Amino acid sequence: PLCLGLSRDGANRVHLLPCFKEDVPPTLSPDWYTGAVIIEEIEHYSRWDIGPCSSDGELHRNETTGELEMTPGEYTQTGPKCMLKIGDSIRKGRCLDVESDRTKPGAYLNIFPCEAKWHQLFSFGNGDVVPSGGIHVSPPKHLSSKKSTAHLCLGVQGRSSEDKVEWLRPEHDDDPDDLWPWEQDNATEYYDNGFLSLKYWDGLQLQTTPCSNEGAVVEFLYVPFIVEEYDNDEGESTDNKSDAAVKEKTDDDA
Repeated sequence: PLCLGLSRDGANRVHLLPCFKEDVPPTLSPDWYTGAVIIEEIEHYSRWDIGPCSSDGELHRNETTGELEMTPGEYTQTGPKCMLKIGDSIRKGRCLDVESDRTKPGAYLNIFPCEAKWHQLFSFGNGDVVPSGGIHVSPPKHLSSKKSTAHLCLGVQGRSSEDKVEWLRPEHDDDPDDLWPWEQDNATEYYDNGFLSLKYWDGLQLQTTPCSNEGAVVEFLYVPFIVEEYDNDEGESTDNKSDAAVKEKTDDDA
């Protein structure tokens, strides 16, 4: 499984990265995401704090499916707007951020000092306006052109057959003529919905895409962490659940 996170090289870029250390996935049950994650078993920085959030609408994690269920508010059809703060690394407490306040699709996702501006305020889809599991921002209308999309979701390029986004190529890509992993001849693993497995986007930086761009939009599940605290003379541990790993949703999870 892949999670939303930062690699351990210390960069600000937000990627899809393996959730666990190599020896952990074979031990997982098929519905592991309905439980909790032991923090010592994760490979990268994939723990996030959700909040603070606006008060119009409600968010509730479904413990059976791992989905974050959104109830629209009285004034906001897309529900609460929340900051997503990285929970670990030397950049702990920084916010998920749409690079350069870009209102057009294709912007990169990074972490940045929190500013509580539109490009750091994320909402969660419920299947009505935005796909269920989608994480999105809503650029202010006064900053966008008339043809701009109202909602931009976290997504990946090259996965949608109807993709019309002018994606940017990562700046750290050495050779622009190299094929993407999903363009290789050995990229043959598909989900039941007809889209390539997200494993071919392992390690690549996330970007924004119109929430209507089916296949490109990544749908996420939310898994709490277990943090073991040793707080008595015998060294016995007590388990506390905190924060959440934001995991990409696949057909196998549904």
